[in-house]
Amino acid sequence: RTSSNYQQFDVRQTRQVHIALVSGILAAPCLHPYYVWLSVVPALLIAIARPKCAVLVVFLLGSGLRANKDVQPPVIPDDGYPARVVVRLGGPPEWREPGFYLDVQLISVGDRPISGRALISYFPGEPELDTLFRSFQLGSGDRLEILVRLRPPRVYRNPGVFNYRRHLERQDIYWTGSIRNPRLSQVLARGRHGPDHVRAWISERIGSYFARDRTIQALVLGMVLGQQRRLPAADARRFQAAGLVHLLVVSGFNLAVVATSALWLGRRLPFGHRRRTGSKVFALAAVLAYAMLVEGNTPVVRATLMACLLISGSLLDRGYSIANALSATALVILALEPRALEDPSFQLTFAAVLSILILAVPLIRWSFGWLGPAIGDLPNEEIDAHLPPDIVDWRVSRRLWCELRGWPTWAITVPWRVGRILGEALIVTTAAQFVLVMFMVESYHRISPITLPLNVLGALVASVITPMGLLLIGLPNFLGIALAWIMKSLLALLVLAVKMGLELPGASFRVGSPPGWFWVPYTIVIGGWALAIGRRRLLAAGLCSSAAMCLQAAIIFADFSPPPPEHATLTLLDVGQGDSILIELTDGKRILVDGGGVSSGGYRSPGEEGTFSIGEDVVSPYLFKRRIRRLDALVLTHAHQDHIDGLLDVLGNFEVGEVWLGRNPMVPQYQNLLEEIYQRQVPIRWVWAGQQIGPFTVLHPPRDWTAVGRVKNDDSVVLQLGIDGTTVLLTGDLERAIPVPGSVDILKIPHHGSKNTRLIVQARIPIVSVGASNPFGHPHPSKLPALRTDILGAIQIVLVPGQPIVTFPGL
Repeated sequence: RTSSNYQQFDVRQTRQVHIALVSGILAAPCLHPYYVWLSVVPALLIAIARPKCAVLVVFLLGSGLRANKDVQPPVIPDDGYPARVVVRLGGPPEWREPGFYLDVQLISVGDRPISGRALISYFPGEPELDTLFRSFQLGSGDRLEILVRLRPPRVYRNPGVFNYRRHLERQDIYWTGSIRNPRLSQVLARGRHGPDHVRAWISERIGSYFARDRTIQALVLGMVLGQQRRLPAADARRFQAAGLVHLLVVSGFNLAVVATSALWLGRRLPFGHRRRTGSKVFALAAVLAYAMLVEGNTPVVRATLMACLLISGSLLDRGYSIANALSATALVILALEPRALEDPSFQLTFAAVLSILILAVPLIRWSFGWLGPAIGDLPNEEIDAHLPPDIVDWRVSRRLWCELRGWPTWAITVPWRVGRILGEALIVTTAAQFVLVMFMVESYHRISPITLPLNVLGALVASVITPMGLLLIGLPNFLGIALAWIMKSLLALLVLAVKMGLELPGASFRVGSPPGWFWVPYTIVIGGWALAIGRRRLLAAGLCSSAAMCLQAAIIFADFSPPPPEHATLTLLDVGQGDSILIELTDGKRILVDGGGVSSGGYRSPGEEGTFSIGEDVVSPYLFKRRIRRLDALVLTHAHQDHIDGLLDVLGNFEVGEVWLGRNPMVPQYQNLLEEIYQRQVPIRWVWAGQQIGPFTVLHPPRDWTAVGRVKNDDSVVLQLGIDGTTVLLTGDLERAIPVPGSVDILKIPHHGSKNTRLIVQARIPIVSVGASNPFGHPHPSKLPALRTDILGAIQIVLVPGQPIVTFPGL
């Protein structure tokens, strides 16, 4: 059925099915699952009588399937101590900076059978224990008994911060834990490690050619096998800043390269008179084998389904449509996992493909549609009779040009083919960037003008690296070395381009989230651009693309900062075991006290990988979400890591008026902060007891305080904020007793509620900033009751005179 009427009907019906399914998934929280499933049968009967009502059935199925995924996991009692847990491994331990992670299926906890998935980590420490852990040689299907404390995944409950717990729940992972001592673990039974050994051998085989350069090795393993966790943190941050993070993982682009390469190779294999069918079957097998090798995420699953649908349709002589394949793939994924609709990866991958279908493909046909027939088999004059006159004139003139100079026709066609490849790559990248800018701004809070040329280069490099990397598996060493040298050169060029690009002025801008209404005109402009391209209206397409660029420039340069609050506001952010406090005054000034960070005790939560940073991933996203562009002052209470680490990223992401510093020893992290301050030419205000800075009074340290050796809690800057008759005392980690008011309205309890603090102050609202399940036992019972960030998330206090208002925006 290939008539235009059927195609129009098919597209219209498909659109209705998608809308009904997505609407049902979104409406699921508002509907009771029992009544939803009860309504399915009557809806089916109505649909039989009135086929147009079939969308109601799809709506109910979407709502019911989504509701079925909201299953509360079994409750695992947490008495603060590890328990004996028996698990079955879903795969071998995966290395992610800074440790190993095991995806396991629970069998029992203590003596109680419990079913569900958990993510167990092991952070290397003592060499003897590390050797013991590796000696287990864990793999898929192993039954293991371990001593571990299982808890819900750690999440930083601040508006705008990535919800790691929700991310794991979409994978049906409800608990995390950390193995402290491998000696207390025991392998009960072995599973089948065959596929693990194959993947490990392939990884080792490919990686061995690049062992001398960790960055190049990581890029190859990421682009070919999807092992993105190996890339050094600094390089990962650099690729993220350049907008090339998608190159570090296997995605639909890699599947397309594999499918295309397999089709090209299949046409040259000896399939006899069934060459066309054989090449397609070979390509289908290659795609499935590659998908199994990389154990793909959402983009890989989507691309694999699309490739299978396209190749299968071609094999059955049913033709093919990328739009239909994408539509069917989305329906399958959402039917199997309705929660995928909430997954940024799902949204990004389908938005990228839609941008290519709606914008790039029509623009490529408009720009280069004539070029294929023009340069195809140029010496063959018999083809000219079947081509339009203008193309025939072009071909004849080029043949004459070659004949007059005695050149072969490929001297003409090769440059045009190369130009076409570059032009199509530029168009595809541009279309994707114009659409994905919404996701980049809201998820990564970044716009990089250098992304467009770097993505063209990156796409060309990745399209070569993927098949070459797979060839390394079977090539003999002497050929593999030569091929690996080519790959090293290409990737070294890409790395150099990224480094040089980021050094250019204005290469990458950190931006806050614009108001919600802003995306309405942007979406209209992109829609108008797609319509103009489809109808080939040059002027309209140029105006729409210019308007889209102007709106992007507005995101970069326009100030969407919130207006000053009616009353001064204090927000204690949830930064785990650390401090970070945002103060907003009625005159519009904003002061950030401390930036959080990994504590000096080395406390880590599962999911905090080598690229994780409190300042970049927790503090900055909250400020970006609030559309804050400028901080009038940064205050460092003292140089412990859980107070200073996040300030480095905040300094790099926001305009800062000045930095307030007390007295701190010249430890490495403090030196790094000073270097960053001097490099950015931010004024420093040295503070000591007795100073009055606006509504702030400095109570500690004294002017003659000396800080030498290691950082001490008593180095802390203590500030008293007095405004509208309300008193706030911010104490850092101070442990000694100093002259302070006997009572205040709001007290930030010093040192996360440690029992060692001797500062006694009565407060109407005591607050402790502390990490959940921290290994230090904070807060001590003697410091309670108090509001706690580990339980309540971010704590916001509006300093209304006489009656402060407390809210918890992260809950």
